[in-house]
Amino acid sequence: LYTVYIIGITGVFLYYLFPSDTLKTYLEYRLSQTNPDITVTIDHVSPVIPPGINLHDVGIVHQNKALVDLDNLKIMPGILSLFSDTSTVNFKGRVNAGTFSGRSEIDDNAGRLEVKGDGRISGIQVQGIPALQRLPADKIVGLLSGNFTYANTGPNRSLEGKLTLSQFRIELNKAVFNVKSLEFRDIDADLMLKNDILTIKNTIAKGNQLDADLTGTIVLTGKTGENALDLTVSVTPHHLLLAKIEKTLPMDFLRNKKAGKAAISFNIDGTLDEPGFSLN
Repeated sequence: LYTVYIIGITGVFLYYLFPSDTLKTYLEYRLSQTNPDITVTIDHVSPVIPPGINLHDVGIVHQNKALVDLDNLKIMPGILSLFSDTSTVNFKGRVNAGTFSGRSEIDDNAGRLEVKGDGRISGIQVQGIPALQRLPADKIVGLLSGNFTYANTGPNRSLEGKLTLSQFRIELNKAVFNVKSLEFRDIDADLMLKNDILTIKNTIAKGNQLDADLTGTIVLTGKTGENALDLTVSVTPHHLLLAKIEKTLPMDFLRNKKAGKAAISFNIDGTLDEPGFSLN
């Protein structure tokens, strides 16, 4: 009974005397250190069992623009890694009705913070992600899932992911080829972000109106509207969409096109605010 009493009262004191404000300030500083363009804010920190901490209302900002707001982030260190040069941390959390989880390795012995790891996301509603809401569209909805890996070693930063976007709908600010909105059942994307250059290795979209393939790069700069686009798109329209856009395309171009049989290929350049389109 004495043992139970001592363990219980120790747990109570550890919880109520937990240095939430001090740890919050330290973690905001350390997490922001991984990238000079990233700022991390935390509402408050609390302890959790198994041993770890829970960060509540975590905001991630890139160059003064909100990227994503996490509902919570639980960080649980690997006990055995505490006795090695490289620390291992398991994490999981919730964001926009979805979940994410993964594992990180942190090395701070070389005089600079190096982080690498991998994770998985599931069921995240993209309409609640601030970064996507700045795209030139009136409305974006869908569910995001997939796997990702990341590394931050000195000046080199990389993030790779194989993602699936389901039940996706986008309503454009400006109609493209007489099309104002598009819906897709699934979009499978293979992406890599390295040193502010987003490379779209391959994206395959399947929808009721059309099927599409997308490859290319987007150079990320300080302002979203100044992002440089170099994209190649191949679209295979279905019958109803082909009938809708045929008035906006040259007759010679469509003469040999049949719904679901031949692709329409075009390039996108310029910026996100003012993209340019040119047919191949």
